[in-house]
Amino acid sequence: MIRENEIISKVLLTIDRCKGNLNHFKSSITDNEYTPLNSTCFTRTLVWKVCLITDSLKIQTWDSKLSNSRVVYHQLMRRDDMVIPWWLLEHDSPFFQTQELSRKSSLKGNPTVRRTRTLGKTSLTRVSNVEDPLSAGVSSRSRSSTPPLISSETTEEDVELLQTIILDIDRLFPGEEFFHSSNPHSLLAKRQMIQILYVWAKCNPQVGYKQGIHEILGLMYINLYRESLVIPSTNTISADDLRILSLFDIHYLPHDLFTMLNKFLLQSGVINHFYENENVLWKSIEKFNVYLMKVDQLIHYNLINKLKLESQLWIIRYLRLLLLRELGNDLETTSLLWDKLVAAQFSHHNGNTITAIPDLVMFMIIVLLIQLKTHLITSDFSEALSLLLHYPVPAKFNTEASRGEFIATLYKDAAKLYEKRETDLKLYEYGIKLNNAYNPNLRITMSYTGSARSSVESTNSARASLSPSRSPAPPVSQPPPAPGGDNVRAEQMRFEKIRLEMRLKKRAQSMLRQ
Repeated sequence: MIRENEIISKVLLTIDRCKGNLNHFKSSITDNEYTPLNSTCFTRTLVWKVCLITDSLKIQTWDSKLSNSRVVYHQLMRRDDMVIPWWLLEHDSPFFQTQELSRKSSLKGNPTVRRTRTLGKTSLTRVSNVEDPLSAGVSSRSRSSTPPLISSETTEEDVELLQTIILDIDRLFPGEEFFHSSNPHSLLAKRQMIQILYVWAKCNPQVGYKQGIHEILGLMYINLYRESLVIPSTNTISADDLRILSLFDIHYLPHDLFTMLNKFLLQSGVINHFYENENVLWKSIEKFNVYLMKVDQLIHYNLINKLKLESQLWIIRYLRLLLLRELGNDLETTSLLWDKLVAAQFSHHNGNTITAIPDLVMFMIIVLLIQLKTHLITSDFSEALSLLLHYPVPAKFNTEASRGEFIATLYKDAAKLYEKRETDLKLYEYGIKLNNAYNPNLRITMSYTGSARSSVESTNSARASLSPSRSPAPPVSQPPPAPGGDNVRAEQMRFEKIRLEMRLKKRAQSMLRQ
C-alpha cells in the first residue's frame, strides 16, 4: 500500500494547491509551476486524464466520467464489426490468435467495467471528408507474406489495416526497451495499442489510420503505464481514495488510452489541420510559411527564395507528430512539452472552443528555427535540409534541469507569438526580440556608397560550427569611417535600418494580400 498511499497523497495535495479549480490547474502546468522538475506532488496521469477524460478536479465526479468513457470502449470491442482478425495473420506472427480465441478475447478480454452505467449511444465523434492522399505510401507498403483466405465477416481492407498497424507498432520507438524487450508486457502493450488503433480507425473511416498516430499513442501509453497500478482488493480504502486510485487502474489502461487518443486527435485540431486530407495539410503548411515570414523574414527568404527549400520537404513530420521526434530520443523531454499541450489545447471564447495546438506547434517550430538561424543562413541546400530533418537539439540537454528550462522557454515563446498572431507588427517585433535573445552575435550590417544602398545580414563566422560548445569566431572587422564622417555615417546607417524595416513590413503585408 506504500505506492497507493503516495499516489493518493500527491493527488490530494495537487487538488488542494489548485483549490480544486481546473483552470488554475491547467495554468500551473502551462506556466511551468506544476512539472516533474519543480513539484514533489506531480503525476502525469493526473494531468493527462483530468484534461482529456474527467475535465474536473472534483473527485466525486470521476466515478461516473471514468465509467462512462470505459463503457464506450468496452461496448465497441463487443461489436462484430470491431473484432480484430488476429487469426488471419501468419501463424508465426507473435500476434496470431485462433478465431475462437480472438472472439472470446473481444467479449471477455476487456474486463467488465466497475460501476458501469447504461449509455444511450456509444458512437464516437466522426471526422468528415476524404482520406488523406499522403497516406498512399503507407497503405501500399510491402507485406511480409500473403494473408490466408478472408472470412465472410472480415474484408480484405480489415486485414490490410491490421497489417499496416502491426508494421508500424513493431517499429515504434526503436530506442525504447519498453516496447522491444523480452518482457512479457512488451508484447501485451503492442497488442493493446494495435487494438486501440484498429478500433479508432474503424470508428473514423473518413480519416482512417494514418502513419504517425501510432507514435502519439505510444507516447501516451508509455507515460500512463509507468504510473499505473493494480487496485488492491481490500475494504479498508475509502470511497474517495478508491476514486483516485481508479484513475491509475492498469485494468482499464486501454480503455482510458482510447478515450484520450480520440479526444486529443479530434478536439485539439490535430486531425482537422494535419491528418484529415492533403488539402488541409497543405493549408497548414502555407499558414506556417506566412507566420514564418511575419516573424523572421530572413529565414523565410533564405529557405524558400534563396535555397528553394520548400517547407513540405521537411515540416510534415514536425506538424503531424507535434515535435515528438524533434526533441531528441529522450521521450521524457517530449513528454514535458506534451504536458503543456494537453493542458492548453481547449480554451473557450464567446461560447466557441478554440483549438490552439496547431498554431502553437507552428510557432514552436519557428522558435526552433530562430535558435538554429546562424547555421541555417550559412548552409547550402543539402546542409539546411539535413539540419531540419535531424534537428540538433539533444546537445542542449545536459541535465534534467536544462531540459525542463528549454521546454518551458520554448512553450513560453510560442505562446507569446500565438497571442500576437492577429497583428503583423507585433509578430515582427517579437521576432526581433527572439533574435536578440537567441542570436546576439547576428547583426544586420548596412553599407552606403553614393546612391547605392545595400543591406547584408552577417554573422561572426562565415561557417558557424554545429557544435553548441564551440566558441564563436571573432567579429568581422569593418573599415574605419572617413575622418570627420562619424556623425554622417551613423545617421545614414540609422536611416537605412529604418528603411529596411519598412520594406520588410510592406513586403510581408503585400504577400499576405495576394
